[in-house]
Amino acid sequence: MGRRIRWTLAGAGLTAAALTAGVLVSVGGRAATPAPVAEVADPPPDTAISPGPVTSTSEVPYPDLSAVAAGVADAVTAASPRTTVGFVLYDRESGKELASLGADEPYYTASVVKLLIAIDEVRDDTTGTWALPDAGAVEDLTDMLEGSDDAIASAFWERNGGNAIVTRTAALLGLAHTTPPADPTQWGMAETSAGDVLAIYQYLEDTMPDEVAQPILTALGNARNPADDGWDQYFGIPDGLSGMSWQIKQGWMILRSSLVLNTTGVVGDRYVVVLLTQQPPIASAEGRAAVTAGIKTLAPLLAQLNAT
Repeated sequence: MGRRIRWTLAGAGLTAAALTAGVLVSVGGRAATPAPVAEVADPPPDTAISPGPVTSTSEVPYPDLSAVAAGVADAVTAASPRTTVGFVLYDRESGKELASLGADEPYYTASVVKLLIAIDEVRDDTTGTWALPDAGAVEDLTDMLEGSDDAIASAFWERNGGNAIVTRTAALLGLAHTTPPADPTQWGMAETSAGDVLAIYQYLEDTMPDEVAQPILTALGNARNPADDGWDQYFGIPDGLSGMSWQIKQGWMILRSSLVLNTTGVVGDRYVVVLLTQQPPIASAEGRAAVTAGIKTLAPLLAQLNAT
């Protein structure tokens, strides 16, 4: 972020902001006393950051992957006709994109933008250094990600420059299809693509210093259900790939003419799965079931790959 927040939210002094018709983001938080923190400098420009050993793609015996993306989309649209889909499946072990569909097409982020809010909070854009903020702010970051807490997200958004958060992090991560919302008060209407969300997870896993990345990833692995607004956020990856570990950031938003549902994350510490959808205005439960149906089609493939 451009300015380090030493968390002093006055919840009563902040107002609720409407994301969309029928969706409210109330702003709140907790006060904390600033504490000194150690900072981690960005590596020099000529220092390569290695993501660790990578298996050559030729060494992984992949099955036929040509129908994977279509299978995901078909399962979603069978349950929710007229839904548009952006999808990517990536294998971190081999460094290979296994399947994709509409990976460069823009979709509303809904709460997936909280990944960018979190990254921005632990980086000083002026000095290029990384540092966890004080304990109270770390707790708020954790709550924002685990419970997808809109109140805390709105507070970070307001304090750290709103649209500038998206602009800064998109430039830092090299995101080609991620843009701020037209209305700077509506953070959930920022746009991104499935390919850009993949890049966000790659940055978290392989580029950010562990000292600041690990608390974020741990919170994503502890996403609780229901979310803090009462929404069932285990659609998609958690319900569709039951029995596998995950670190997720989900997104949901009800618009006047559509339902936005996104499921994103790292599965089994190996696969990045991103499924972004814009659905017709159907019941939320039906929309969630459609996303889960799409993700379920991946279960046999991931089981096969894990067995090799």
